[in-house]
Amino acid sequence: MTKLKRVVLTLITSIIILLIVAAFTTKKYDVVRSIVINKPKAEVFNYIKYLDNHKNFIIWKDLPGDTTWVYKGRDGEIGYIFFWKNVKGVKTVGEKEIIDINDGRRLDFELRFLEPFKAIIPSSLNTESVGPDKTKVTWTTNGKLSYPINIVLVFYDYGAKIGDDLSVGLNNLKVILEDSNE
Repeated sequence: MTKLKRVVLTLITSIIILLIVAAFTTKKYDVVRSIVINKPKAEVFNYIKYLDNHKNFIIWKDLPGDTTWVYKGRDGEIGYIFFWKNVKGVKTVGEKEIIDINDGRRLDFELRFLEPFKAIIPSSLNTESVGPDKTKVTWTTNGKLSYPINIVLVFYDYGAKIGDDLSVGLNNLKVILEDSNE
């Protein structure tokens, strides 16, 4: 057997093994991060229920580029969508929509990436009083990587990376809210 045939056979065998592993690998991920903010629950919820405010604390706010924003609906209400397109720096296109609101308690939204890849990521922000002027904010997100892309979950801790992003966002939110009105 020639060297080229061995290389090709090894490559094909490796691809087949990866496809088999991907078939038995989870496709879903769930990520939960929390923080306590030294503000009353009503004040915290009234800030996070408006998606326009999310642009102030999400990790992507600091990425380089020229982002265009388009809005549809009434912010703070079910069905409100903001659409973004970043054509320089980190090139992304997507939208974020309010799916449900349990007023004073929980905001459900979908993050939909359209470019450079397609993904729908259901997420929520929950608020819970843990003292008179202390609120625990829990950010939950979950998603699914289709076969065979889910093989990435074997080699890369996707949940940890997303968790890091959520933690940065929650820390930014804490700074914004605790620095306000002081």
